[in-house]
Amino acid sequence: MTSGRTKLPELLAPAGSRKAFLGALKAGADAVYLGGEKFGARAYAENFTEEDIIRSIRDAHVFGRKVYLTLNVLTKESELEETVDFAVNLYEKGLDGVIVQDLGVLRVLHERCPGLELHASTQLSSSAPESVRFLKELGVRRVVPARELSLEEIRTIKREEPVEVESFIHGAMCYSYSGRCLISSFLGGRSGNRGRCAGTCRLPCRILDEEGREASLGKGKEHYPLSMRDLCVLEILPDLIDAGIDSFKIEGRMKSSHYAAGVTALYRKYMDYYLEWDAAGRKKPWKIEAEDMRRLKSLYLRADLSTGYYYKRNGRELLTIGKPGYAGTDDGLLKEIEEKYLRENAKRLIRGKAVFTPGEKAGLTVTALPLSGEETAVTAQVTGETVQTADKRPVQAQEIERRLRKTGDSLFEFETLEVIVSGDVFLPVASLNAIRRDALAALEEKILESAAKPESGTGASSGAFMGGAERSGIFTEHGEINTEGGIDRRRPEIWAQVTTAEQLRAAQRCGIENIIVEETPQIMEILSEAERAQCLIALPHVCRTSSRNRVRKLAGMGFRGVLARNPEEIDILRQIRYEELVVGDGSLYQWNTAARDLLLEHCDKLSLGWELSYKDMIPLMKGAANRQLLQVYGRIPMMITAGCVKKTTGKCSRAEQGFFAIEDRKGMRFPVRCVCGHCSNVIYNSLPLSLHGFVKNADPVISGAAGWICAFTTESGAETMDILRWYITGGEDKDARSVFREYTTGHYRKSAL
Repeated sequence: MTSGRTKLPELLAPAGSRKAFLGALKAGADAVYLGGEKFGARAYAENFTEEDIIRSIRDAHVFGRKVYLTLNVLTKESELEETVDFAVNLYEKGLDGVIVQDLGVLRVLHERCPGLELHASTQLSSSAPESVRFLKELGVRRVVPARELSLEEIRTIKREEPVEVESFIHGAMCYSYSGRCLISSFLGGRSGNRGRCAGTCRLPCRILDEEGREASLGKGKEHYPLSMRDLCVLEILPDLIDAGIDSFKIEGRMKSSHYAAGVTALYRKYMDYYLEWDAAGRKKPWKIEAEDMRRLKSLYLRADLSTGYYYKRNGRELLTIGKPGYAGTDDGLLKEIEEKYLRENAKRLIRGKAVFTPGEKAGLTVTALPLSGEETAVTAQVTGETVQTADKRPVQAQEIERRLRKTGDSLFEFETLEVIVSGDVFLPVASLNAIRRDALAALEEKILESAAKPESGTGASSGAFMGGAERSGIFTEHGEINTEGGIDRRRPEIWAQVTTAEQLRAAQRCGIENIIVEETPQIMEILSEAERAQCLIALPHVCRTSSRNRVRKLAGMGFRGVLARNPEEIDILRQIRYEELVVGDGSLYQWNTAARDLLLEHCDKLSLGWELSYKDMIPLMKGAANRQLLQVYGRIPMMITAGCVKKTTGKCSRAEQGFFAIEDRKGMRFPVRCVCGHCSNVIYNSLPLSLHGFVKNADPVISGAAGWICAFTTESGAETMDILRWYITGGEDKDARSVFREYTTGHYRKSAL
């Protein structure tokens, strides 16, 4: 039985350098993704100048390939205009698409340049069809979903919300959902959301159970329970092709040109073999040659490999618990790749016809035959200097052909070249070189013209979110936006976000009117119907296909409102026409006013980002201060993971109980909440954030925010009361000061790099 599929997915290769780009093209990549010197999520790659990118776009288009630009970082207000201008300028030079994380960048790019193909980065951790619907309204044509999705979940997205899907097939994996990891940012100031991840998850650590005892990970002095095995899907490649995935993505812009070319070549080999194997009726089992697997493991792969989450929800077999380092490289293989793919550029075969007649101008016609997907050949014809009559030694046709075939560093190579010489002719070598050079340049321009995109319109003006439903009554109930640009100064409301029953009761005793409750068994069991009407419920950190009905159920349980944490939940709330209070969590990153305005069309209030300094927050406050909340206390969620530390240690109970912990080499303990209802982990910072030292400074953000959020995880009821009393009184409750013993001010003074 065959699949009936006649077109393979796009093979998308990484390039951290010009050499890697050219190597990937020669090895068979259909498209290459690369980053500029700014705005991409691999700040430490060699990266490309703007001139390099333009040159690479031209080169790719000569071969009928594509180039995508990575703009997959969060973008501050001060950077927004430059980021958009950079992308639009490259689009005018032929750029095929951009890969974007920031919602504000998506919106502005779609308005400024509606013809530009927008891809939603995996940094947006799209996990269900609802986020795809949300992103499509921003002009997104392709989604790179969270790497944690199963193959069945990807099929569901394709079925329910048709969109191009790009999935990773090879390379390094992150322990956290991409875009939802702040651990490098808070421990060292280097943010993964800015392309500067320090790889903290690759360091050794211990897992501690609810009692603080080390949970066994087996023999060995050091363990690496947050270090993922590298991904390699060759063994299940037919399943991914059959699922209808549109683009297969190889990870690795930080890796060498040998990796880019070598890995691309092996996947090209097996993707092409799939067509042959499928057409033959799949009579033989799908099999990868042992030598090819050896070669892959010699190209900067960790010793242990896995097929990722395509058929696994989580589990120990996805981790390199004992050996996170790379396997050794094979010098012989590297030399072979250098010789085959990196020493000389790829060449497009052409046909030529040259005519030389004394007294007439030399003529050269060159034709590039159609590539796959092209309808007609492209031809260019040029003339050179007037051909002279030879006085002594005429130039022979064979000599002319030999010289014309020297195409050097160009992207072309003659497959056939017909040289017609009439009589005894002479033409200087320089003239032959010039006519060949002019012909190849003209052919390149003709090819690029035929590949050029039609001009698009000027774009929509900035305005309402396309397709977004208006939320009735919100603005009059919660205050009009200050359109004069100022920041109101007033005492902010106190918000309490609680995880345990003790914390809930403490917040109630303190008279807190704005209480957000986490969906823990302890809290859900004690909440009365009347109490639900007074509290907001925190929706899941990640909304997978299996979580959608739970989100709808929580939204219909009579709570005063919800804390929405991802685009999936925003779209679900739109679908059910939810009319209660909606607060956007800090994970709905608003780093610029374009993202802020988009989110405020769907949320009544927003929480300011955890990685921003107060200076970065000021533009977001202006005009919307009465709808902005600032977290002033609480452990920041450092990682949201599909991996589970309980399951890793063989202690999965399928019931959320107390906190596990991760202990690092320095003895710092990071509480881990195992959210069994949604099969995910939340790893919190070892120290709580506390901005109590800034309260009396009365800076524009502290004093101008609509509310201060105090978030509680491991605190006792007494500690919860002390902290709340301190913030309620603005620091006047002297008895509560002792609670601030160990804390961090996070990025409030200095934003993440």
